Amino acid sequence: MSQILSIALIGAGRTGTPLLQDLLKYDYINILGVADVDAQSPGMQLAAEQKIPCFTDPMALVKAAEQVDILVEVSGDLQLKERIKSHYEETNNRKTLIMHDLIARLLISLCSGSSELTASFHPEDQGIG
Repeated sequence: MSQILSIALIGAGRTGTPLLQDLLKYDYINILGVADVDAQSPGMQLAAEQKIPCFTDPMALVKAAEQVDILVEVSGDLQLKERIKSHYEETNNRKTLIMHDLIARLLISLCSGSSELTASFHPEDQGIG
């Protein structure tokens, strides 16, 4: 039996949308939810079309998807990352990996076959946050 990865995505704009489009192609990925403060963002619209739960409060998604394998955080909100890490520490969540914007950009570049790394829309988001 193959492993199914559960993924939640925070940030459904310029970086999150192409990543979501790529992730939806694979049967071994289960998207548990998508969050963006803009309910009309392209990624939120795509998620709604795919019947994926949508949240305008990113922390509501974090709390709803407690057993997610990978939390993709590409919102550009530097304080949000700290709130997420604090929540995971408080709830003793040792399972979830928080995927950084740089890794998301690498995956988008690889999936699209680009010869260059996808540009950053959040250059101030560096390191583990």
